[in-house]
Amino acid sequence: MSRAGKIVSWIVGILLLLIVVIIVIIATFDWNRLKPTINQKVSTELNRQFAIRGDLGVAWERNRNEPGWRSWIPWPHVHAQDIILGNPPEMAEVTMVHLERVDATLSPLALLHKEIYIPWIKLQQPDARLIQTADKKNNWTFNLANSGNTDPNAPPSAWSFRLDNILFDQGLVRYRDAVNKADVTVKINPLGKPVAYGQVAGGSDAQKGAGDFVFGWEARGTYNNEQLEGEGKTGGMLSLRSKTTPFPIQADVRNGTTRVQVTGGIQDPMNLGGVNVRLRFSGDTLANLYGLTGVLLPDTPPYETDGHLIARFAGKKGPEYHYENFNGHIGDSDIHGSLTYTQGKPRPALVGELSSKQLRMADLGPLIGVDSGKGSAKTEQAKAKRDG
Repeated sequence: MSRAGKIVSWIVGILLLLIVVIIVIIATFDWNRLKPTINQKVSTELNRQFAIRGDLGVAWERNRNEPGWRSWIPWPHVHAQDIILGNPPEMAEVTMVHLERVDATLSPLALLHKEIYIPWIKLQQPDARLIQTADKKNNWTFNLANSGNTDPNAPPSAWSFRLDNILFDQGLVRYRDAVNKADVTVKINPLGKPVAYGQVAGGSDAQKGAGDFVFGWEARGTYNNEQLEGEGKTGGMLSLRSKTTPFPIQADVRNGTTRVQVTGGIQDPMNLGGVNVRLRFSGDTLANLYGLTGVLLPDTPPYETDGHLIARFAGKKGPEYHYENFNGHIGDSDIHGSLTYTQGKPRPALVGELSSKQLRMADLGPLIGVDSGKGSAKTEQAKAKRDG
């Protein structure tokens, strides 16, 4: 072999040896040594406590779903156990989120073109506590350490982030709000396999192109000092970040004597594109809807209505809500029509058209400023039930 050939052979051999050494170091490295550094840096950045209190490790495995030679490149699979995220210092409770274990996989090739790509992340026993105090301070608003140093004229980061799917066995969220006098616990469970939107909503409710339902949930507690209970279904991560596939929602919630049923989809949910749902609600009086909707309505006899709600959050005059082609009754009077609520300036506006085939002033008087409403059979029944 020539001298040049020997030099090339030595260089190749040394490079292969270095690669083997690096692989061995990475494969046998004790990642728990990094926990103090990770905990400190994340806590500093978030201005609240963060800690990985259990084992932290990385396993390297081939991704056989990758095409060609890419399938031979090992992907890091990260796991961490017993993770906590704390509350702001001014809140008495220490923990906001606790995770029994987190598993995730990361694409190494995506890093070459400045993309952090996580195909999936799996959470075990996620437990979150959302709190709002009487002075309207909450624990879900983060005051990042570098938030005050952001230059508005600085170019956007060249890095992008992509997460395809979130998996978990059972999630628990507790919401306590001193402003809205709420204490609600929500349990979230995977459905096992995706359920087609039309299978849940039915043919008349089906919204074209809506994604599949992936999670089910149920809620129990109090809101506005009244009993609250509800259940429903939602979509998964793929439809949540899609700009074209509506994110499916289905809910049946009772708060006191008010019941709200929703089936439909949210367009471009990450950017609050809009809502397109079938909305049915009923209760003792329309005035009770203020706590749920923020819309001030008059005190009326018992009511029930069923219609189509289309909401646009980025209108020229502010958010707009169109409740179209609804049918129902207030007291003993039937109602039909369409309403538009605009949350603009200088004040919100509610306009629309109402019609009735059997109109009783005692029922619809409050809608036009007449203080009546007595004498309705359904009103008296509701009073008797409430007082009994």
